[in-house]
Amino acid sequence: MSGLYENNKTIRELNEIISKNHPGEDVQFYFVFGYPRSDIGKGTLIAQLLNCVPKSDAIKFDGLLNTNENGRHTASGHDDFGIYEQFNPGRKWSREHYLLGGELFRDFINKYGENENLQMSIHFSKYVESVIYKMWNNIGKPQTLFIEVGGLISDPEVGPIFTPIVQRMQKKNLCKVILITELQYGDYIKTKEIQEAYRLFLSKNTNPWLIMMREPIELQCASIDERLEFERVVSTKIRSNFNEDFLNIISIPYFHNINEYTEYIKERVFNMFNNKDNKDDDKKTIFIATSNNSKIQDFKLYLGDEFNLESPKSFNIKINIPEGINSIEDNAIAKARAYAYKTGLVSIGDDTGFFIEELNGEPGVALRRWGGELPEETTNAEFWKYLQEKTKNLNNYKCYFKQCVAIVSPSGKMELVYNINHGILNKEKLKLPYNGTDYPLAAAFESENRQKTWDEMTDQEKKDFDKVFIDNLLKAIDQVIEK
Repeated sequence: MSGLYENNKTIRELNEIISKNHPGEDVQFYFVFGYPRSDIGKGTLIAQLLNCVPKSDAIKFDGLLNTNENGRHTASGHDDFGIYEQFNPGRKWSREHYLLGGELFRDFINKYGENENLQMSIHFSKYVESVIYKMWNNIGKPQTLFIEVGGLISDPEVGPIFTPIVQRMQKKNLCKVILITELQYGDYIKTKEIQEAYRLFLSKNTNPWLIMMREPIELQCASIDERLEFERVVSTKIRSNFNEDFLNIISIPYFHNINEYTEYIKERVFNMFNNKDNKDDDKKTIFIATSNNSKIQDFKLYLGDEFNLESPKSFNIKINIPEGINSIEDNAIAKARAYAYKTGLVSIGDDTGFFIEELNGEPGVALRRWGGELPEETTNAEFWKYLQEKTKNLNNYKCYFKQCVAIVSPSGKMELVYNINHGILNKEKLKLPYNGTDYPLAAAFESENRQKTWDEMTDQEKKDFDKVFIDNLLKAIDQVIEK
C-alpha cells in the first residue's frame, strides 16, 4: 500500500489550504447547534445576532445528500437565508454562504478519492474545515462568523464532521459553541433537558460557550429579574452536577411580536460579543453589586486606589436577586453575573456566611435571614435584636466569617476569592443598642488577636489586616480582565 499511495497526502494538502486561508487572532467563529431537535430556531437567532453584532456574517450547513445545481436550496428568500434577510435589510445570502452535504461529499471524492485510505472524522472533516476557511475568505473575512449547523450533533451526518472541526478550532481559541435548547416548566423550572444537552456536548469535547434556552409560552410574562433567576437555577445545576462554572446562559421568552425578540437579543448579548472592544477606561471601572453602603465603603478602601468603583446607586439601577440558603458561592456569582450583564462592566458580588460554634453553625449561609428563620425584608435593627436574643445565654462565643467574592465579566469570565476570619463575639458589645451601621455584626465581631471590632478599626488597620485578601482580589480582577 505504501508503494501506491503517499501517506497523509490528503491531510498535507488540506493543511496547506487551511494555513493559506486561516484567519487572525481577532476573528471568532461561532458554531450554532440545536438540541434536542433541529427546528429549534437557530436561523431566527442568527438573524438577530447578525443584526446586532458588528462586522459579522453567517454561513449554513445542511447535511442533506443533495446537490444544488438548480439553486433551489439557495433561492432568494428560501429557508433560513430568507430569515437572515428579513432582519438585515439590504443584505443577501446565497450559494457562497451555503454548505450542502451532497456537494461537499462529491467534491471531496472527486479531488481526493484516489489518495490514501480516507476516513470521515479525519479526512472529510478536515476538508469541510478547509472549505469553511475558504468561504470565510470569499465572503469578505468578517470579524465574526456564525455557522448554522443543520441537524443535531448526535446525527450521523453531523457529529463525525463537526465534532472534530470544533475540537480542533477550540484548541486554537478560534471558535465558540452556541447551544440552543429548551427550558421546561411545570410549577417550577425543570432543567433535565438542558443538562442532557450539556452532558452530550461535554462528552464530545465540544464545550458550549453560550446556552440559549427557549422558554415555554406560559413564562412569557416573566420579568427580566425572573429570567435572571431562571438562568441562575440552570447555572447552579450545572455547577453542582458537572463541577463546571458556567455563566453564559440566556433565557429567551416566547414573543408574539418577533421584533421584540430582536430588541431582547440586542439587550442581552451586546456586551457578550462586544466586550473585547471596551475602552481602556472601562477596564479600570469595576461595578460593586451591592446596595449595602458598608460593603461598598470596604471595597472602595481595598480597591479605590486601583479602580473607579460604581454601584447600583450610582447607576440608578436595581436587580432583585433572591439569595439561597445553601451556598455563598452561588449567591455571590448570581449578584456579580446579573450586574455584569446589565452594566457591561466587570462586576464584583459577594456573600458571607457567619457561623457561631455553640449554635451549631447558625446563622450559616443566609446570614441576614438567619438561615431562613427571618424574612427577606428584615431590617438591620431587627437583625441586631434577633442576634442579641440568640446569643444571650451563650457560654462559647467563638465564631467565624466565610466570605466569597465573585468577579464576573460581561462575557462570562469568572474568578472566586475567599476570605475566612475566625474570632469571637464581644459579649459586652452585644448588650449595646443597634448603632445604625449597614453591617450590624461589625459592631460585635472581633477577629483573633485583634481585640477590636471591625467598626472600631481604622482604615489602615483594616487594609493591613486584610492584606492577603486584598492582594488575592486584585490578582483575580486582573485575571478576569485579561482572560
